[in-house]
Amino acid sequence: MKRVFGMAIGFAMLTLAGTAAQAVTIGSLSFDQEAFADSASIALTVGGTRGPAQSPASGADGDFTTATNLNDSFVELMFTDNVLFNGPGADLVIFSNTNNNVIRVSLGAGTNFSVVTSGSLGNSFESISASDPGNPTPFGFTAALIDLSTLGVADGAEFTDGIFLSRGGVFTTVWDVAALNSRDVITNPPNPAAVPLPAAAWMLIAAIGGLAALGRNRA
Repeated sequence: MKRVFGMAIGFAMLTLAGTAAQAVTIGSLSFDQEAFADSASIALTVGGTRGPAQSPASGADGDFTTATNLNDSFVELMFTDNVLFNGPGADLVIFSNTNNNVIRVSLGAGTNFSVVTSGSLGNSFESISASDPGNPTPFGFTAALIDLSTLGVADGAEFTDGIFLSRGGVFTTVWDVAALNSRDVITNPPNPAAVPLPAAAWMLIAAIGGLAALGRNRA
């Protein structure tokens, strides 16, 4: 009986472990696999000669083999697996090519904040080389680190959307975007009244209850 009980708990714990988000490390940056922006769409076309962004979702899908060019558009980021929140240090990372990119970040379809990925305007950045740990590509790129506090965001404030990117220079290639500070929307929903248990947790509870009943019947 004890052996069966132990095997059931072990199986259930493996199931729970399999549901945990995988960690991603690129260079010195670490975040959850689910923390990549899940989609991006054109919220507003500014106008001009370059036209709207090309394949905006390609810069927010966790796939570093695809990218987007912002051009003359405001692109809104969406986080559906994990919410982005303003926590300690940098909250958001924008991976772009290593040219003289200027990418504007805002909380609306405006250009109230600039990120210079080959330099620094109130933010830090780091260069990711092709040989750096976790780089899934044969090329290097720049990671611009954004602290949401510089946008006037309150501590702990959460976002599933409402973060906008737009071009601020000639080169505006974005390879991907990820939340460095993120929360799982399933286990840590915004302002939760009650935190729901994952399905695997219910399986574990049911297995323990069933084995306990079996033990009483045998007794």
